[in-house]
Formats: sequence, C-alpha cells, structure tokens
Amino acid sequence: MPFEKLIKNEEKVLQFVESSLTTDSSKLLTYFNQHCFNIYYSDPSYKKLIDTELEYYLDGIGIHLASKLFGFRNVKKFNATDLNNILFKQFSEQKTKLFLIGGKFSPEFLENNGKYKLISCGYRNGYFGEDEFDDLINDINSSSCKVIIIGMGVPRQELLAFNISKRVKVSLIICVGNFLEFYFGTKKRIPKIFRNTGVEWLYRLISEPRRLWKRYLFGIPMFFFRILKLRIKKDSFETVK
Repeated sequence: MPFEKLIKNEEKVLQFVESSLTTDSSKLLTYFNQHCFNIYYSDPSYKKLIDTELEYYLDGIGIHLASKLFGFRNVKKFNATDLNNILFKQFSEQKTKLFLIGGKFSPEFLENNGKYKLISCGYRNGYFGEDEFDDLINDINSSSCKVIIIGMGVPRQELLAFNISKRVKVSLIICVGNFLEFYFGTKKRIPKIFRNTGVEWLYRLISEPRRLWKRYLFGIPMFFFRILKLRIKKDSFETVK
C-alpha cells in the first residue's frame, strides 16, 4: 500500500529537498494524487518505481482523505503546485542551477517569464523521442546543473527521471507534472479562494474537457472504490489477526 511511504506534510518535503541539495546522489521526488493512485494500480512499471525508487508526497484532497481514512497522523492537506512555487522561490534565492524538461517553450520565453529569476543551465521540451535520449544526457552532464525539473505526464516523467538518474550526477530530480505551464503562465489555475475546497478538479475538467474527462469522471469514482476496498481488506486482516 503506497500510503506507508507517502510524505504527508509540506514541511517534510521541504526538508527532504534541502538535505538532497547537499549531495550528488540524484534523489528522485514526485507527487502522488488520486490520478497517480489509479495509475499505481494499472501500471506495473510505475508501481515498481513508486515502491522502490522514488520519494513521493501527498498531493490534493483525495490522498489527504485516504491517508486519514487509514489512520495516519500528522497528515496535512497541501498540493503540488503550491509546493513547487515555494521550491522555485527557494531555487531563485539560493541561485540553484536548474535543467528544465517539459512543455514547449522557446528559450526567450523562459528567460522573460515566470515569477522568479531562475538560473537555467539548459532546457529540453517534453516532445522528444527515445533516439534523442543520449543527446539529452550529454546536455545535462555538460550543464553543471544541480537540480533537474521534469514537467511531463504520469508515469512518463517518473520513468524518465529514473532513467536519467542512472547516467547523471545531480543532487535531485523533481517531477512536477504541468506545473511549468502554470509557472510560466501558459495555463491558468483556479482562483486561490477555491483551491482548498476540493473543486479544483472540476475547474480543470471544464477548462480541458477533452483531455481530462476520463481522468475525473471515471477516475475519481474508481479511486474511492479502490480506497474503500483496501480499507475493508485492512479491517478484515486486523480482525483475523
């Protein structure tokens, strides 16, 4: 069950990132929300990475409620986008060298947009093929970057992060999903007043219905069905025990 290893409050994620920056061990960090939970159950490769290779943290109300349901304490509700904003601010203040992967931005756009002044040692958009992987590795290794940011879909970004980690020497690789789109302003987030009400998924569904209808209209009921099934199984096991 993925909740055992899950980082359940924002402060511990920030501590993990801070401690990782003092090493060159290419640690891997990603988020874990209800969509990730469903992929965890359907994609063996992603499941193996989550279980054995990546550190991952609570993202959103669904995983927050599930963690509470399973009796975990000190669980705090937060989301990946707000957390990544904090990290980018820190990277800017600390002048941390970054290599960005994801989206489809021009170098000029990256340089002139975004809330904070980032030190970017390189960029690769998220639409490259397997035959370009070696070139990507060469670019990273020659960039002197300390942190790699990967903003792609789950599970592609996690698989890419793991494959990159075996061939580069950086402190940290962070998977951020579509955060780069939010950060650089090419996509809008739900107004802040609604973000902690549990309806951000509805706003995203209305904004991108063709891409997200299946994830939310089928994915959310499936998520809660699987959570309840796991909870019943856990209660039955403890009763027998």
